[in-house]
Amino acid sequence: MEQRHGDTGGRWRLVVLVLLGAALLALTVAMLPFVGAKQYEPFVRAALIQSALYALAVWLIVSRRWDARALWVVLAVAAVARAIALFAPDTLSDDIYRYIWDGRVQAAGINPYRYVPADPALAFLRDNEIYPHINRADYAPTIYPPVAQMIFFLVTRLQETGVAIRLAMLGFEAVTIATILALLRSDGLPPERVVIYAWHPLPIWEFAGVGHVDAAAVAFLCLALLAAARNRPIATGVALALSVLIKPFALALAPALWKKWDLRMPAAFALAVVAAYLPYLGAGQRVLGFLGGYGREEGYSEGGGFFLVTLLRHLGVPIPQGTTAAALVAVILVGLAVFAAMRSRPEAAEPWTPLLLATSFLLLLSPHFAWYFAWVLPLLCRKLYVPLLYLTLACLILHLPEMERPPDYFEANSHPTDAFIGFNSAGLWLYGGFAILALVDALMRIPRLKAWRTG
Repeated sequence: MEQRHGDTGGRWRLVVLVLLGAALLALTVAMLPFVGAKQYEPFVRAALIQSALYALAVWLIVSRRWDARALWVVLAVAAVARAIALFAPDTLSDDIYRYIWDGRVQAAGINPYRYVPADPALAFLRDNEIYPHINRADYAPTIYPPVAQMIFFLVTRLQETGVAIRLAMLGFEAVTIATILALLRSDGLPPERVVIYAWHPLPIWEFAGVGHVDAAAVAFLCLALLAAARNRPIATGVALALSVLIKPFALALAPALWKKWDLRMPAAFALAVVAAYLPYLGAGQRVLGFLGGYGREEGYSEGGGFFLVTLLRHLGVPIPQGTTAAALVAVILVGLAVFAAMRSRPEAAEPWTPLLLATSFLLLLSPHFAWYFAWVLPLLCRKLYVPLLYLTLACLILHLPEMERPPDYFEANSHPTDAFIGFNSAGLWLYGGFAILALVDALMRIPRLKAWRTG
């Protein structure tokens, strides 16, 4: 009788999980018209409801024991949600047009770092479908590193469409999910915890719905984490380099993946970077693309782009102007990196060090776009930290129109310290909420700490 009762409870939990998945799918369908009509406020409201359902599903998964059926439900809902988002119009971001353009330029035998899209030398490549939608076309060369460029070239040789880019990103997501499952298995954790990544609204909308190349960076980052857990330093260095040369955020985890005094990982990383840049070195100094210009545009070079710096200035704290604030943030990040490198044991699959570095990186750099938060989700599958999970969900408010800034904002604004007043309102929700949850989490751990000390 007790066994039958337990089976009944398990079936009811599975029913609840299926209903939550169905609700997430229904909301995904309902949000498509908002995206098409550029109605970002109702889209964000619906995304936050989606986030609440997702959070309930995560709680249900991590607080109970499940059989194999739960994993199949998780994977099925994840696949269908992405299939739905695949049909979203290209209105949440126009980055995908730059991807296609860069692939087209390379196919013409031209180094993508050499010219801005509006340069007369590229006039013969322009059309009415891609070129008019490229952001910063008249002043910014591409910002994307070499491995991203290789992906753009390969995908656009199949088809120069947004759908082709999105399908490629779905392929990288499949790699991510498979690698997370392998990591969970090596950690001795239940495989259904992959729901933390698979059902999260960020990858559903930003990767399947928009096609951001961050999906590829996350996939290679997961491969680096898996290689480190299996004590394969050369594979770790190569995978990490591939990730960094798509989007640099993965570099934040390098100290956690390095085994002290073992030079194989950094050597493999350096060789992979050199090999990837070789085909593009003909552009000379321009091979770094719009990286410096982007830093100025986002306010990082002046310090106004860092939420904590801007907030402290508005509170009257005498934070220096100009590059001093950026240098201070850099020094803090380097200090954390050194601390993590000295304590890291990647072969032991220790999850707290990568999580500490990722959280510090997000708090200090305070990214201004929602998809820049998605890369930490695989880390949360291994070690759930609720304040950081909140940050990845609340960041969806950055899609609200009042949080956006025109590309030439910093050129027109002579007071960069005031440039992110609009972002501060988002920042208060993002980082204020994180601070409250982090404090609560710390307080809840104190009794456990005392019990451990007295035990």
